[in-house]
Amino acid sequence: MKREFLHIAMYRALDCLYDEKPTKNILQFLTDANPYIYSDRTTADPAVQADFNKSMDRQNIRQEIDEEISYFAVKNFLAGQNKNFARMFEKISLDEWKKLCEIVSAEEELTK
Repeated sequence: MKREFLHIAMYRALDCLYDEKPTKNILQFLTDANPYIYSDRTTADPAVQADFNKSMDRQNIRQEIDEEISYFAVKNFLAGQNKNFARMFEKISLDEWKKLCEIVSAEEELTK
């Protein structure tokens, strides 16, 4: 998976988890982290993307990574944001994460 798609995969995973168990904290994070509205900067907080990128840099996540490494990198980022987010993320199995990454990668490659 390309690193550039990781933030989108994380967002979509959390959005699915929010649908299952909505909370104010996760809703606020999803609003701030929404990768689909960064281009016009009307709602999303660019600092979330910057924090995400710094976290990936600290974890030595570069261009192409496998889904297993990306799963734990995202989980580490979320733990730094809010321990409950990381616990929620753990509800997603590695197999589910891999499937989501494949979907996101294919969709994003098509839109380039």
